[in-house]
Amino acid sequence: MNNEDKKERFTLWMKHSTFEKVEENYREDNCQKKSEFIENAVNFYCGYLK
Repeated sequence: MNNEDKKERFTLWMKHSTFEKVEENYREDNCQKKSEFIENAVNFYCGYLK
């Protein structure tokens, strides 16, 4: 496994209302875990910025 594929653990703080959005939507995006949904969202937003 190369370093790009290695996952890292860290603490993430977010507003309760934002976390509720994750809870409500991660399964709808066919994600197994909330962390997968958040990773997809970060990658999408970074792509949007470029």
